Amino acid sequence: MMRNISQQRGVTLMELMIVVVVMAILATMAIPGYETFMQRSKRSEAREALADFASRQEQFFLDNKTYASAVSDLGRSATTPKGYYTITLPSASTTAYTLRATAQGPQAKDTACKTMNLTSSREKTPTACW
Repeated sequence: MMRNISQQRGVTLMELMIVVVVMAILATMAIPGYETFMQRSKRSEAREALADFASRQEQFFLDNKTYASAVSDLGRSATTPKGYYTITLPSASTTAYTLRATAQGPQAKDTACKTMNLTSSREKTPTACW
């Protein structure tokens, strides 16, 4: 006795379209979160550079009895190693200074922390970025 059983193999077009729609929905939720995570992780480059420049400012002060008025006086490139930030010295005097990291390139989309500041009194702004 032989049975004639036909089995369906593969997927239908409707099943495939459902999978594509589900994947698209998941991607639209995941990609913005991933971009935000990457922006936050790149802020560490700014924090590290600002701490390094602050250390260099203190050494400059010990050597010269005044703070440097230009980033170039501190012996390091104003651009961070990966190029996500540029360090500037918006204010400097004989007794105080402010260092600023400004986001560059793709990191400039990080509007919450586009600029990060560190002062000679160790004040860090904006506080949410530190």
